[in-house]
Amino acid sequence: MNEKISVLVPIYNAEKYIKRCIESIINQTYKNIEVILIEDGSTDNSYNIIKEYQEKDDRIKIFSIENNGVADARNKAVDNSTGDYITFVDSDDYIEEDYIETLYTNLKKYNSDIAVCNCFNVIEETGKKDYKTFGISEVKEYTNEEAVKNLFYYNFLRHSPWGKLYKKEVWNNIRFPLGKNYEDLAILYKLFLNSKKVIYIPKEKYNYTIRKGSIVHNEIRKTDVEAIIEYSQKILDDITKNYKNLIPAAEYLLFDEELHLWYRIPYKKEYKKYLKTINGNIKKYRMKIIKDKMVNKKYKVLYMISFLGRRCYKTVLTIYKTIG
Repeated sequence: MNEKISVLVPIYNAEKYIKRCIESIINQTYKNIEVILIEDGSTDNSYNIIKEYQEKDDRIKIFSIENNGVADARNKAVDNSTGDYITFVDSDDYIEEDYIETLYTNLKKYNSDIAVCNCFNVIEETGKKDYKTFGISEVKEYTNEEAVKNLFYYNFLRHSPWGKLYKKEVWNNIRFPLGKNYEDLAILYKLFLNSKKVIYIPKEKYNYTIRKGSIVHNEIRKTDVEAIIEYSQKILDDITKNYKNLIPAAEYLLFDEELHLWYRIPYKKEYKKYLKTINGNIKKYRMKIIKDKMVNKKYKVLYMISFLGRRCYKTVLTIYKTIG
């Protein structure tokens, strides 16, 4: 029998999406799965919906916890999983019917510890799907440090835990930090470094829902700013201490994350200290990033424009996004 795979789903007020999510999981072509649903103190009908599914499918396990955020829910899911491999699916997303089979088959074929696939971006209001191509047509193999390098340069790997199949053992001693957003940023590179090999599969097998209410697409908040500044600096400090050849990539990560904050931070007094830190890091790393051969030339033009100030940069960036 094929090895067991644990599918981990944190759930909070997801009654609008959870049926679609669970249906996509229980109808996988790969059958030897357990579905770990972490009900994170929902106030809507989510629990009743997942309870109905549990009564029909004995592969589903439900754990109810007090609402403490998605990081805690994901940690509980990892702790309670019994599979040889784990994969995450967010409750408002869904997966193609051969998602698990595709990742598992290739992970075994290439003797890898983590398999990563591409995803569709699904616009909630219209249902329209699109995806980004990265010029990769065949499965690619990466050492752990090569994978981290591509992660930091955003070549094709996302910092999200979903869209990936992991050997359970790469999670040894690694859990999501609690209490802040953008917790994915803090641990994905550690998981890659905990592996021997990572593969990328250029097939869209995960459906990521883009909705107006998501953290990533809302107006930036002070807690978001704090988290990104803290995590990007900690990553650079860790890499500088332990992985010297990855320092330029970690510097790029910090620069790019903070530049993204730079134009989004409101002109308010309470953000002044964060802007001071960000301005310092932009000035410190900008020319080094512009000279970095790993950085896309299109982005280097944007980075040069950042010399002209926040308002000018934001205007040009908006035009860039409009024309693609």
